[in-house]
Amino acid sequence: MAEWKDYGLVLRSREYREADRLVTLLTRKRGLLTGVARGVRKVQSKLAARVEPLTLGYYQLHQGRSSLATLLQGEALNHHRKLCSNPLLLAHAQYFCELCESSLPEHEPAVPVFSLLLQALTTLEAETQPARAARCFELNLLSLLGYRPVLDACLFCRGPGPYRFDPPSGGLVCSRCAASAEAFAVSGAAVAVMKRFLELGFYRLSVCRVPAVLSGEIHRVSRVLIAKAVGKTRFKSLEVLHSLTEGH
Repeated sequence: MAEWKDYGLVLRSREYREADRLVTLLTRKRGLLTGVARGVRKVQSKLAARVEPLTLGYYQLHQGRSSLATLLQGEALNHHRKLCSNPLLLAHAQYFCELCESSLPEHEPAVPVFSLLLQALTTLEAETQPARAARCFELNLLSLLGYRPVLDACLFCRGPGPYRFDPPSGGLVCSRCAASAEAFAVSGAAVAVMKRFLELGFYRLSVCRVPAVLSGEIHRVSRVLIAKAVGKTRFKSLEVLHSLTEGH
């Protein structure tokens, strides 16, 4: 049995038993974990506001015999209220959180992913093109998970484009080399933007122009790699996001 304190971001929270909530946290030191916040659904609970989704806090937790930790106390550092008040930004933020939860094992340190997620949420709060932040986040998360796409040249001959992206190989294949049946065309502009995202991350993201068509190309690449990395293709938050952006 042990108690510890750690920075954590609430990825999601749901009702549990009569007055409790189950809280999924991405913590700085111990990675992904699920804890019980006891009594937080009672009117007088002081912890309730500190276990709302997207809350960044400093938490005291206890790990007993159960696989579930217990959240004892918490200090909220950032509620990300701007994200929570805007349906489109909120949907993007929830997608980021769901990707992290789906891709990480529990109780294993994931400091780079924790830092990337915080940076992504901060960027999203000031972002005029949320999809641009999403594409940058997807690619950099894939890189941290070991699924960074190979974008420098053709995987087989190292020659120039035009290129197709070959999902089984995880990189570009030129028109002169054989690719799998899953390969699809990708423009030079999309390749350039993806390389920029992977090299610079969110640094000066606002100066990088990513029209909808280009975002769609990049998302197609990310989507097939995410399926390989995570082992799933359906994300509830992404479906919500698509419903909000459909027709826009």
